[in-house]
Amino acid sequence: MTDERAEESTQRGDGRRKHRASRKKRAFLWITLLILLVAAVIGAKPGYHWLKARRAEQFAAEGGELFKQGKWNEAAEKYRAALQLNPLGYPGLEGAARLASRADRPEAAYLWEQVFKSPQCTDADRQEYAALLLKLKRLDVAGKIIDQLLKANPDTKTLTLASRYAEQTGESGKALEFAKVAMNRAPDDDAARSRMAELLAASPDSTQQAEARRILWELVGKEGPNKRLALQVLARAPELSTDEQTRILRSLEGLASPIVEDVLLAADFRIKLQLGDADRIYDETIARFGKGDTTTLLQLARWLNAHRQSERVLTLLPIERATENNQLIMVHLDALALLQRWSDIDKLLARSDLMFDPEVLESFRARSAQGQDSATDAEFHWNRALSAAGNDPFKLRFVANFAEQTRATAVALKAYEQLARFPEHAAFAYQGIERVGGKTGASATQRAAAEKLLALTPTDPNSTAQLLYLDLLLGSDVEANLAKANDLVKRFPARLAFRITAALGYLRQHDAGSALAQFSGPSNAPPIEWSKTPPSWRAVYAAALFANEQPEKAREIIATIPEGSLNAEEKTLIAPITEAK
Repeated sequence: MTDERAEESTQRGDGRRKHRASRKKRAFLWITLLILLVAAVIGAKPGYHWLKARRAEQFAAEGGELFKQGKWNEAAEKYRAALQLNPLGYPGLEGAARLASRADRPEAAYLWEQVFKSPQCTDADRQEYAALLLKLKRLDVAGKIIDQLLKANPDTKTLTLASRYAEQTGESGKALEFAKVAMNRAPDDDAARSRMAELLAASPDSTQQAEARRILWELVGKEGPNKRLALQVLARAPELSTDEQTRILRSLEGLASPIVEDVLLAADFRIKLQLGDADRIYDETIARFGKGDTTTLLQLARWLNAHRQSERVLTLLPIERATENNQLIMVHLDALALLQRWSDIDKLLARSDLMFDPEVLESFRARSAQGQDSATDAEFHWNRALSAAGNDPFKLRFVANFAEQTRATAVALKAYEQLARFPEHAAFAYQGIERVGGKTGASATQRAAAEKLLALTPTDPNSTAQLLYLDLLLGSDVEANLAKANDLVKRFPARLAFRITAALGYLRQHDAGSALAQFSGPSNAPPIEWSKTPPSWRAVYAAALFANEQPEKAREIIATIPEGSLNAEEKTLIAPITEAK
């Protein structure tokens, strides 16, 4: 009995131990499940975001493939889907930004700004963003990005961007230096060569122009992205021969995928070469692009205004269509101004639905007042334009440029002077002051601007030469300034601009023979095409010819100088020639 009870007691104990063990096991399982549940709740949001990010990357990758295939609309849908899932995801932002840039969409700047803020932003992204900012004239931000790129062993693309930035801020010497460095690093890089040619082509120096044309024609002979730019630069070259014009036209017509600019340039040359009735060419061009998007219409209307086809612009852009976009309404206003329809301009500017910034509106009102010979009203509106521009350098640039184009020189000078207070715009401003001062005959204003420009760019030989030229023109410290001019000629014997300055110095010393010798140049220098040189250079050459008893040749040169293109001292320089008739 005792043994049976003991066994029974043992069994009951084992049962209780098993029960307790079972309860512990169940408790452990519930605790484990609870921990997993809590973990799942905590991890659900990041996991969900991870899935969204992965899906966004897939959409962005699909968009990239469609973009490569030229299916831009489909690519845009994919990028939109990617950004909806992950608004700050790098793949979607970067792809959408590149597409927006290629499609010239206004969203491009915002998208690139977000890419730039991303930790995954690359130097290639920064280059694309800087290029867009230069295109949009947002020079302050562009300059900071380009400076950042220059500090990290810059490639040719960065150097080319730096060259374009320097050019836009008025530092032509720096622009050329960056372009030279880019070419030296990659002499076979067509983009670098194209940039160098673009700068040389804009030079008044015939030697540099000849070198530019050589490079550009080489690029035209190659298929690639730089062929179109080379054709555009060549097309802007002054006084092209008939053969050159014909060659450019054939090249434009041979482009595989011509864009609006190509077709308009080709139309220019057909008109110049008289290859058809001009009115028919205008009508055919309008029929081809007249129903295009806003960008296309803007290009077409500006082209028509440049050809003084203002009535056609007004037909193309009736007021209802023009007022849909600020740029279009500006072109419409330009057409009315060319037709001197000032009352129509005033009515249009009085509309309440115009969305112009105040400085733009007041500038147009000032031009209208000038056209109606109302000096008081014009002054009133110009003052309001300057006040509205305030301390915004880009608004001041607009007013300065608009005033210069409308020959409101006093206003232009004031706007440029205010602009010069901003360091990144100072070189551009001083060049403007110098240019406007030359048009008004204000040599002292020119010289003051040239001196300040040299202080900004002390290593630029062009700035040095310009100040020396003005000092010699004013008869200031002739011996010392002639010595500096001769030093420039020794360093750059092919530069006609520097030899002109030396020639003026010799004329001031009454050394006629040495003055005329400056126009011979080195043995390998191309012949000087005087019709393509600045009027001031022709004045110095005419004075040198006259001083060497060649009055007929001197008068032939003077006959090519446009009326009102010389300042007071330059007119005095050639006065003996005109008086000796």
